[in-house]
Amino acid sequence: MKTLKYAWRFLIRSKSYTVINLLGLAFSLACCIMLMRYIHRELTVDTHCIDREHVYGVIQDMDGNRGMATIENTNKDSIYIDHRYIEKRTSLILMEQDFVSDEASRYTVRTLVADSCYFQLFPYRIVQGTPIKSPESALLTEVCARRIFGHDNPIGKVLHYSNGKDITVSGIIAEPTCKTMIQFDIVVSNTLSSFWERMPIEFVRFTPGTSIKKMNELGKQARWVNPNWKNIDARQYTFSFIPIADIYWEPAYVQDAGCPAMLTYGKRSHIYILSCVCLLLLLTGIINFINLYLIGTQRRGKEYGLKKMFGIKGTTLFLQILTENGLLVGCALLLAWLLIEITIIPVSRLLEYPFTYTSFDFWLSAGIWVISPILTSIYPFVKYNYASPVSSIRDATQSKRTVHTRILFLFIQYIFTFLLISLSLYFNKQLSLLLHTQPGFRIENVLIAKLGYESESAMPREKWQEAREAMWQRRHELWEALAQCPFIEHFEMEKRHILSEGFKVTYYNNREEKVEMKFWYATPNFFKLYGIKIIEGSIPSFEGEGNRGEVLVANRAAMKALHYDNLSEALVQEENERRLNPNAPLHPIVAVAEDYYDRHLSAGHRPIIYNVCKQRSDDMCQIAYTPGRLKDVLDYLRDTELRIYGCTDFEYTLLEDEWHKLYQKDRQIAVIYSCFALIAVLISCLGLFGISLFDIRQRYREIGIRKINGAGMCDLYQLLFRKYILVLAVAFIIAAPLTYYIIYLYTQDFAVKASVGIGIYVISLLIVAFISLGTLFWQIHKAAKINPAEVIKAE
Repeated sequence: MKTLKYAWRFLIRSKSYTVINLLGLAFSLACCIMLMRYIHRELTVDTHCIDREHVYGVIQDMDGNRGMATIENTNKDSIYIDHRYIEKRTSLILMEQDFVSDEASRYTVRTLVADSCYFQLFPYRIVQGTPIKSPESALLTEVCARRIFGHDNPIGKVLHYSNGKDITVSGIIAEPTCKTMIQFDIVVSNTLSSFWERMPIEFVRFTPGTSIKKMNELGKQARWVNPNWKNIDARQYTFSFIPIADIYWEPAYVQDAGCPAMLTYGKRSHIYILSCVCLLLLLTGIINFINLYLIGTQRRGKEYGLKKMFGIKGTTLFLQILTENGLLVGCALLLAWLLIEITIIPVSRLLEYPFTYTSFDFWLSAGIWVISPILTSIYPFVKYNYASPVSSIRDATQSKRTVHTRILFLFIQYIFTFLLISLSLYFNKQLSLLLHTQPGFRIENVLIAKLGYESESAMPREKWQEAREAMWQRRHELWEALAQCPFIEHFEMEKRHILSEGFKVTYYNNREEKVEMKFWYATPNFFKLYGIKIIEGSIPSFEGEGNRGEVLVANRAAMKALHYDNLSEALVQEENERRLNPNAPLHPIVAVAEDYYDRHLSAGHRPIIYNVCKQRSDDMCQIAYTPGRLKDVLDYLRDTELRIYGCTDFEYTLLEDEWHKLYQKDRQIAVIYSCFALIAVLISCLGLFGISLFDIRQRYREIGIRKINGAGMCDLYQLLFRKYILVLAVAFIIAAPLTYYIIYLYTQDFAVKASVGIGIYVISLLIVAFISLGTLFWQIHKAAKINPAEVIKAE
């Protein structure tokens, strides 16, 4: 109890240093806790799964296209996976742009079509009602229930589902405390329909003792996609099992599913960057804390020396220092959580996640409160426990070694600060380059609209052909209506727009070389809509050929990958076609299109081969409209949809917005670096303020004597500024090449990257120098104005 009392008394007596130290550590801890909460959420995705390390997703590889799929056990041959090895197996279908309706409105929803085993592998808490017990039952999330029913009780309410059947809300499920890879609004039973338009994906849990290595070896054996039609379909596939915990970190697998609103993924590089920012801020805060604490303990050097002369034990000394640091860290932790609570809304928007309090927050705070005092107590304890009493008493007045230690800590702080600011400036420069570089196709005044919500799964089986013909007739009416709109310049009816992933196909050139390329179905209007130039050859108009005529068009990157310089020798053959008939003729490439960026700019151009036909038909439309006529186009589309489909609440997005979404993570990193770099500057300035406050006061006698001997204001400014300017300069010299190396490592695989110009370093130096020297100026100005007589008299 006495130790706690002495510690509190010491902190109260050193009010200035205590407040400065408290603020610096609180800012550092607040930033670190924010980032660590986000990193923890990313690293614990799908922890509501019963065992995410041993529940596996099925990853299928079909001709280089890797994505989530199912196990096909239709042929029980030597590579058949015996179902006895499988303990649980669930099949899911993701319906991203689905809808339900009531008597008044239609609601767009993300539907998860699941079997009963899904909730055994991925438990969800039902907050109201009961689980799915019949094919017509459905579960809603709390958010979806509020959106559709408001504050009314949703249990027992009937909704009309997109397949034409009525479903009854049987239960409401709560959001799990962890982040989930699969996002949905409504869950329906897979028995609701015998036919679904989308392919399923599967998750499997094997029986204990099953060798996953053996299962993956079986999966590596190539299988036919259509074993009963091998004479017309030569496609083959393999599959592997990957734990749920790892699938989240594989964007290619998730993006292949084509459901970006239902399947989320993470980037390890993003986590590494945030972890480095967190570490730099934490080290800046801890070093600042130790440095300022040493100033306070130096004034107590005489006390420590006398206690050692009277036989104080090292344990007692360590406990005293630990208690003082524990009190400071505890107060800083409380202030840090206050700052977190105040900034929770903007931080949630920045990190794109609504944070809630969990047990992790408690354990994180407890860990910080236990570990931080220990870390910050080690150096002061070693310094005073192993020093002689005479040295401790001498250090209480002035010691060059103590001054050098403080300057060293300040020097390290400056290095970290320069790193954060320089990296912040570069990431903002990189982001500006990404946002202002033209992708090579038209993104302005282009909208993507889903005008129809028809599903083949809603068609009655007995009249399926008639219903399907009626659907195609409505799509033809839609095509004709779009062609007549005076505000629409070009349009394309295709479910995938230019930024969609597409799929890969392998082609042979005339030298028997294989090249994997992105394959894209297009019409001649596709190139006009997006303003993609044809730099060689031409695309036929297909007049009089109906819908059967098809030609191949390649972009410049594809021609380069195929080692063709011009169209005269550009012949290709698709790999599966060669499997069916090794003697089949090669197909000519009739035109070459200009390259464009259809993904993140840093990934560069990729080779694309287009299968161009006269016309394609889908209810997803890509429309290039006359500038300034967006409202007119939307009104026209509403009238058209009302006339053809009987409703007006279609969904649309602007291509420009979709393009900017590609750089959301880049924007997030740039903002995080900018904000936290400024906080690092603030922490460093607080440390500099405390150090200079102590250091300059220690030199009052020296300043007085120099003034008596004729030193002018300029001489005093030079004397007092010199040391700190030297520290600043040396820290900058070391931080500059280190920053360049970090940027080089991060961007070495980028196809498009900003140059590391000297401006980044100059601006970072000016920012740190201006704020730091500005912090020093008023103290030095005050010291230079002192009356020598009063100082010497006080001494």
